[in-house]
Amino acid sequence: MFGVGVSAFMVVFFILFVGMLALFVFAIVSAARKNAQKNAQNSAAPEVSAAAAVIGKRVELSGGGDFPVRQSYFVTFEQPGGERFELEVQASDYGMLTGGDRGTVTMKGTRYLGFAREILR
Repeated sequence: MFGVGVSAFMVVFFILFVGMLALFVFAIVSAARKNAQKNAQNSAAPEVSAAAAVIGKRVELSGGGDFPVRQSYFVTFEQPGGERFELEVQASDYGMLTGGDRGTVTMKGTRYLGFAREILR
């Protein structure tokens, strides 16, 4: 009698384990494919420069606990017509940009390439 109960438990446990493993693998593959697709779109996009002003900055933290903390830096730009967009930037660029800065932002798709500050005289 114990043999039937134990084997039924093992079958259910194995099915749940394989199901969770499949979901984990699917999530990793899906995220990698999405990232590769975004990189391909950015690489195919033309390089664009636009007049814009820096109107906001933020830092996003991810990870923690058993995983290393990752900081992502974002800057929000506003074009003269009022259109706003946010780009992820490197930490060094994030530190150099200040709210109210005006100039020309250069990007390739959603990839930030640089910001040339307008020098007022």
